[in-house]
Amino acid sequence: MNITVEYIDQVGTIFNQDHRLTRLAFAKHFAIAGQGYAPRPQKLIRTIAMFFHYSYYLQRQAFNNDHFSLPPIELSDPTDKGQFSNLAGKGIADFLSKQIDQSLFTVNYEAAMRLRNMPLNVGRPDLLSFKQNSMFAIEAKGFSSGHGNMTTHKNQSLTGGIPVNFTVASVSYDLYNNVKCKYHDPFNDNVPYDNEMLSNLTRNYYTGLLEFLNQKFFEYREFEFQGEKFYEIELTYRHLEKIFPDEFGFRHFWYFQIFEFYKPKLILPKNIREYAERGITNEIRPFIFDRKEQDESIYIDNDRVGLRMRR
Repeated sequence: MNITVEYIDQVGTIFNQDHRLTRLAFAKHFAIAGQGYAPRPQKLIRTIAMFFHYSYYLQRQAFNNDHFSLPPIELSDPTDKGQFSNLAGKGIADFLSKQIDQSLFTVNYEAAMRLRNMPLNVGRPDLLSFKQNSMFAIEAKGFSSGHGNMTTHKNQSLTGGIPVNFTVASVSYDLYNNVKCKYHDPFNDNVPYDNEMLSNLTRNYYTGLLEFLNQKFFEYREFEFQGEKFYEIELTYRHLEKIFPDEFGFRHFWYFQIFEFYKPKLILPKNIREYAERGITNEIRPFIFDRKEQDESIYIDNDRVGLRMRR
């Protein structure tokens, strides 16, 4: 999918950009963007079910033609469509924060508020993102038709109460015809960088992911990609059966044999144990995935978490 982006920087300069989003990249950002807590093996059942639930919106032919698909009319549900549009908007916002602003790590804004013991009954943006020299908040929207009032979206990005260097309104629209996005930086402020918050949030994030390196449940290997070392974890349904008790009925989900066809693998950084113990700071450089290879069977995000799938 190619996304046409209108990017307005902090001084008001307008740039028209095109960003290629592969299905594998969308899967990573769609599944994780906006989660309030760290990804863990026990959450896989929710993530997998979510992809099956929204499968009608993710048909390959439509995706390759730069838009999301719609269910057949007899299965149409406006509430479902609205929920998918919202999640897709968050996933695209997370993806573009890595592409445009080179952010290292993005988290649900509410998770950061909970970490600071802030009241939650207030307006707030959707995401909080960290790059090497600044922090920024993102108000993320997804719409089936127009982009709505950008001033309203930009004002929402300014709420929340956590000091940030700038805020972004990321509004994806025309999702089912030809995906476009307005990615606007409306505000700039000089605030101290909060490495302590980044460290605490990422410690939770990588601690949850570290559970995938439990040889009792998963098989994994080391490999090198673009000069860095990673772990690659097998995600077969037979491995996942070990995590969930029989009473969850996991073994009766026959469609998990689809895993045997696609052979999905989770990619984690070789330094994940260190990240889980201490978290990361802005001294860690983001991993920049080389898209020149046009290999859609692998994707690694700036936070060094990725996916690989058999083509």
